[in-house]
Amino acid sequence: MEEKPVINWFWAGTLLAVVNLIVFIVEQRPIGASTAFPYLGNLLFPVINNEYLAEIEKSGRWELWFLAGGFFGAVVTSLITKTFRFTVTPVYWEKRLKLGRKSRVAFAFLGGFLLIFGARMAGGCTSGHMFSGGMQLAVSSLWFGIFAFAGGLMAAHLIYKRRYS
Repeated sequence: MEEKPVINWFWAGTLLAVVNLIVFIVEQRPIGASTAFPYLGNLLFPVINNEYLAEIEKSGRWELWFLAGGFFGAVVTSLITKTFRFTVTPVYWEKRLKLGRKSRVAFAFLGGFLLIFGARMAGGCTSGHMFSGGMQLAVSSLWFGIFAFAGGLMAAHLIYKRRYS
């Protein structure tokens, strides 16, 4: 039996566009998330005379709350739809790939590090490029979207190719 989505893709996209528009009007900034990480790092490990913190303080604080809201919203939604579960290692990872918890944590950390490193190098994160930049039809964001999807397809093929052969 195929699972029915919680919300239709059209309405989800429309709601995302409305939220993006509200953020633009109220905060005068696009939706993004990557600045929250260096901001949080500066809060946890303060450095004297850190010039970058002054530059990212407003956006970092906003993005930290944005990410916290996304996390808690996902938890509440999963509890309402009775789909909540806590797992470190997905079933496919253990059974098909024959990899354990330590390798899952190591790959997740490495992937997260590469993602945030790339976001800082690119001056924006995936949500900033895909949601905000894509909705503004920014050329750099459209190119980013093409390469992000291509990279995702290649990674999925490498990881899951045995599943479909």
